[in-house]
Amino acid sequence: MPSRKSRNTRKKRPSRLRLVILSLVSIILLAIIGGGIFVGIVALHTPKWDPSTLSNQQQTSYIYDKNNVQVAQLYGVVNRQVVQSSQIPDLVKKTFVAVEDKRFYQHFGIDPIRIIGSALNDIRSGSAKEGASTITVQLARNAFIEDPTAKTLTRKIQEAIIALQLEHEYTKDEILTFYLNKIFLGESSFGIQAAAKTYFGEDLKDLTPDQIALLAGLPQAPSQYNPYIHPEAAKNRRTIVLGVMKDAGLITASQYNEYKDAPFTYVDSKKKQGGAGNTTTVSSTNYKYPYFIDYVVEELETAYNLTPDQIYSGGLKIYTTIDTKIQSAAESAFADPANFPKGIDNTKIQGAMTVIDPTSGGILAMVGGRDYTTRGLNRAWQSKRQPGSTIKPLVVYGPAIEKGGYFPGTVLDDMPVSYNGGNGKAWTPTDFDTIDKGWKGLITMRYALEDSVNVYAVKLLNLIGVDYGWKFGKDDLGLPLEQKDKVLSLALGTPEVSTLDMASAYGVYANNGVKVTTHAIVKVNDANDNTIITPKILKNRVMKETTAYIINNMLRSVVTDGTGYSAQIGNWAIAGKTGTTSLDPDKYGNKSGNPDAWFAGYTPNFAGIVWMGYDSDPDGQHYLHNVYGGSYPAQIWKKVMTVALQDLPVQTEFKEPAGIVSGQFDTKSGLLPSTLTPQQFISTEIAAQGDFPTRVSDVWVQKNVDADNPNVLANAATKNVVTKVFLNLPDRSPSWPWPPSEAPYRPPSGIGLDNTTAPGSTTQNTAPDSTNPDSTPANSAAANSSGSNSNTAPQVDPTLSTLPKPALGQVKYDPKTYTAVIPMTIPANSENDSTIFYLQRSGQSTVESFSINASHTQKTSISISLADNGKPPIPGDYLFWAAFKNPNGTGVGPSSDSVKLTITD
Repeated sequence: MPSRKSRNTRKKRPSRLRLVILSLVSIILLAIIGGGIFVGIVALHTPKWDPSTLSNQQQTSYIYDKNNVQVAQLYGVVNRQVVQSSQIPDLVKKTFVAVEDKRFYQHFGIDPIRIIGSALNDIRSGSAKEGASTITVQLARNAFIEDPTAKTLTRKIQEAIIALQLEHEYTKDEILTFYLNKIFLGESSFGIQAAAKTYFGEDLKDLTPDQIALLAGLPQAPSQYNPYIHPEAAKNRRTIVLGVMKDAGLITASQYNEYKDAPFTYVDSKKKQGGAGNTTTVSSTNYKYPYFIDYVVEELETAYNLTPDQIYSGGLKIYTTIDTKIQSAAESAFADPANFPKGIDNTKIQGAMTVIDPTSGGILAMVGGRDYTTRGLNRAWQSKRQPGSTIKPLVVYGPAIEKGGYFPGTVLDDMPVSYNGGNGKAWTPTDFDTIDKGWKGLITMRYALEDSVNVYAVKLLNLIGVDYGWKFGKDDLGLPLEQKDKVLSLALGTPEVSTLDMASAYGVYANNGVKVTTHAIVKVNDANDNTIITPKILKNRVMKETTAYIINNMLRSVVTDGTGYSAQIGNWAIAGKTGTTSLDPDKYGNKSGNPDAWFAGYTPNFAGIVWMGYDSDPDGQHYLHNVYGGSYPAQIWKKVMTVALQDLPVQTEFKEPAGIVSGQFDTKSGLLPSTLTPQQFISTEIAAQGDFPTRVSDVWVQKNVDADNPNVLANAATKNVVTKVFLNLPDRSPSWPWPPSEAPYRPPSGIGLDNTTAPGSTTQNTAPDSTNPDSTPANSAAANSSGSNSNTAPQVDPTLSTLPKPALGQVKYDPKTYTAVIPMTIPANSENDSTIFYLQRSGQSTVESFSINASHTQKTSISISLADNGKPPIPGDYLFWAAFKNPNGTGVGPSSDSVKLTITD
């Protein structure tokens, strides 16, 4: 039994729970003491209380060029359109309070309830996005804190201390008035009176509830909800604020329904005039290079979250990438009316240009229009337009070379093709000169790029896959492509981009496949010369060097031999691409003109993009006439880049990397020349190692023809026989006219080499059929035409002179049974021979054959059903011809002349 002494000893020992409690209490006490000391230290460094900062501007900020030479000053103006409390409508005050700080009149500058709610929401969402700033805290931050963007505990504590001081010194109404006069609401507008003028052209006292709702929604993100730039986002934000107003009893439900869809009438009218609102300037606007400086300010606001107060009054030193020589040349070019076509009325044809340094990603020059308005529309980065053919190297040719298996000599057939447009209609791409000059036939990738051939680009994108081309343009080159752009028309430039977007993308090729973050700011120092911003510039290789070089080499050809010829500058290695968009036929009918004209050009040193067009076309008359990318835009580019390249050593070529090979190839197949390839169709081309063809061309065949009648194949009875070379293209429809370069090599009429050319087709010149939405580019690629088509007729043996030639009469059609009835005259002694009938349906390049083993009289009729899976045949032309089959089964005799049946609706 334990002794009493031992029991007393155990009682005096502290329990484990007591030790834990004592430890926790000690830790809490130490934390409180430490926190108190920390708060005390922070409080000692709180900015000096100076009530004048609530209304006064502070230090001027300075902007420097790429050589650290000062080029501009940013400083505030005296007139900020300050209004007194009595001039601010009660609905304005109540709306801002309801949206920004609904317990404004209950708290003492800091809102504990809001802080706790914000913290709980952050915990639930796993982020730190919720804000807990009251109106008083926001005023304290913007007026007193040196770096209001710093997300630190120190800043929060200092804001709270100043907020308490504000609440002690001023009434709630005075604080609210200071706030409403000082807050930045976008478009250079400080304070609600300036914003009322900017967005509505009205005084504050005359605003309607929907207008007040727009203003109250702006403080959260002035740029994001700017109705001049993002009207849909602005409308959505306004609707949310109107809902807050309704819930707070500031407007009725009927007023909510009345105002939620109100148009931005004033904004829309200003945009049609090519500018923004009647903005109140917050800075000196007599500085040079205003478009570039405005972009710098925008980058400071959106990318680095600096407030306008800090930008214009913080004494900042802002170091930028601007090259003043190039910027001045660009501004001079846009100021010269001779560089622009004359408009149809007083509305000017506008333009924009961006020049970047591909190796550093720095923006060297930017011009956003012909007439500058303070912080107005900067078309160089804010206007998104369709780029036309300038997008082809970015989403078609570059991706094809990168994917492998293609090279500049890859051949596709520029002949009619149609695709399912996704809207129940067939989409048939054509070229601007197809009607005048006809189809181009078998062409190489280099030629297609030089001459900006649309059909080739669409067919190639279809071959590599739309997803692949879209991903390459978006992920690798940084184009702002959307899901809706993932269609075949992407090859023709249907997305919307800016000159800045395009300059960044083309800069990747100029930089040999390395993408560098595009930027205008190098660094920012505060008033004490401490660096507060250093951009994070990323450099990533996004394609093989060989891919970039091959694109550079082909785009060099566009300038030396193609549509960009007018952009040449001496012996400089210049790569370029023109682009022109077309009028929407649903809106403009058969009118001829272009909404946009582009030129994208680069050297190893600079990448520059020029756009030209009207801002809008409200009446269906404001579009370009006879203006193309290779005209005015290319000329502007040349004038600016001539200045940029001055005093630089001339580079005549783009640097060739390892892994580039070259050799001769057949320009009509994209394969190695065969012994039959005519000399004029043998050329030399480059390729990435592994992508140069290894197969020998199979598109050429040699046949004997009648020397006295070269359009007829020779037979045993032919006296004068000559050997000729022909293009064997069984996938081409016999109704398609061949281009002049290929016409001499078209197979003779009467007999197609694979019986896919209808007899007599060389004399036909009908318009190509483009109603087949299921045909694909693969069927027209010469490189893919070596295989036989199971639907084509058997090959003719010209030595079968013993077989006669059938004669067909006029075909008749029974629309009730969908049957064609063809009269046929059979020579004597051939009544028991088997007959093969051939049918080429409307819009099809393949040929159907029907073997008829029956006894005939000398004059008989053959019935052929034209039904398509039980459905009536589509309208169009149907060709028929026939031949007798060799009794030994090895071939057929000479074909009859073809007869045509035209089926209408």
